Amino acid sequence: MPAFTVSEIARRVGARVEGDPERAITGVAAIDAAGASDLTFLEREALLSRLGASTPGAILVRAGVDIPEAAGAVALRVDEPQLAFIEVVRLFHPPPRAHPGIHPTAMLGAGVRLGAEVSLGPHVVVEEGSAVGDRTEVAAGCFLGAGSRVGRDCRLGHGVSILHGSILGDRVLVHAGARIGSDGFGFAATSEGAVKIPQVGRCVIGDDVEIGANSTVDRGALGDTTIGARTKLDNLVHVGHNVRIGEDCMIVAQVGIAGSARIGRGVALAGQAGIAGHLSVGAGARVSARSAVFKDVPPGETWGGYPARSHRSFLKASSALLRLPHALARIAAIERRLGLDPGTPAAAPDDDAAETRPGDP
Repeated sequence: MPAFTVSEIARRVGARVEGDPERAITGVAAIDAAGASDLTFLEREALLSRLGASTPGAILVRAGVDIPEAAGAVALRVDEPQLAFIEVVRLFHPPPRAHPGIHPTAMLGAGVRLGAEVSLGPHVVVEEGSAVGDRTEVAAGCFLGAGSRVGRDCRLGHGVSILHGSILGDRVLVHAGARIGSDGFGFAATSEGAVKIPQVGRCVIGDDVEIGANSTVDRGALGDTTIGARTKLDNLVHVGHNVRIGEDCMIVAQVGIAGSARIGRGVALAGQAGIAGHLSVGAGARVSARSAVFKDVPPGETWGGYPARSHRSFLKASSALLRLPHALARIAAIERRLGLDPGTPAAAPDDDAAETRPGDP
C-alpha cells in the first residue's frame, strides 16, 4: 500500500490543511474504524459522535465543522468531503488493469477488429465482424457475438455475454455474468400453443454506463433496446425488449422493466420495483422499493406501493393499514353492544355495488 503525506493528498483534492501537513497517511477507512495513519471523511457534523470510537490521522471535512482537539486528526477542508474521499480511495486503491494482449486460448472470428492495447483473457470468444475499442479489457470466458461492437476503455467482467449486433459505447463497465442482447420474451398465442416472435432488434448501450453482475438486457423485437449515457444498473436487473432508458438513471437491484417501457432521464428505481410494459416513467421521477407500477408516472413525482401511486397517497394508505387492528377492535366492541355476533355484518353489502361505491380508488 502506498503512503502519501497530508499535503500531497491536499494538492490532489484541492483541500486546505489544518494541522501537520507532513503526517503520513497509508490508507483510507470509515470514520468509526480509521486508525492513526488512515484518512476518513465527515459529511455532516451530526457524525462527530463516531469519532469517539477511532483516532483517524486525517479527516476530509467541510468548512465550519469543528474537529475536537482530542481527536488529534488533521483537517482537510473541502466543499464536498464525500467526492474528495472517492478521489483519495482511488489514489490508494487504483483499479486493477489487465496487461494488453490476447490470451492463447482466445478465439477470434474472421474480420474481427481490435484497437490498441486491448486485453482478451482466457477462453474469450469474439465472433466474426465484431470490434473492440482501444484499451478495452475483456475478462476470462466472455462471449462477443457476430457483429457486436464494444467501445474504448470498457471493462467486461468474467463470463459476460454481448450477443450478436449489440453495441456498447465508451467506458462501459459490465460486471460478471451479465447478458446483453438475449432474446426478449415475445410470443403469439395460438390454438396450438405459443409461437415465438422473432427478436431481431439490437441492444444499444451509451457511454459511461455500468451494468451490474448477472443483469440482463434483452434485444429489441424490431427496434432497439437502449440505455442512455451514464445510467447505472445494479446487480440482477432485468430490462425487457424495446425498453428505452434515458441518461443518468439509477436502477437498483432486482428491478424488472417490462417490454417497451420508457424510462425518462434521471429516473431512480429502487430495489425490486417493477414497471409494467408500454408505460412511461417521466424524467426525474422516483419509484420506491418493491413498488409495482401499472400506469404512467408523471415527471418529477415520487411513487410507491402496490399498485404504485403518489408517495403521499401511499403513506396515507400505509398509515391506515397500521390502524386497522385498532379499528377492527372498536367495530367488534360496537357490534357486541348492538347484540350482534362480532365480525358478522348486520347486512352483507352487494358485491357489485361495493365495487362501484363512490369514493373507491
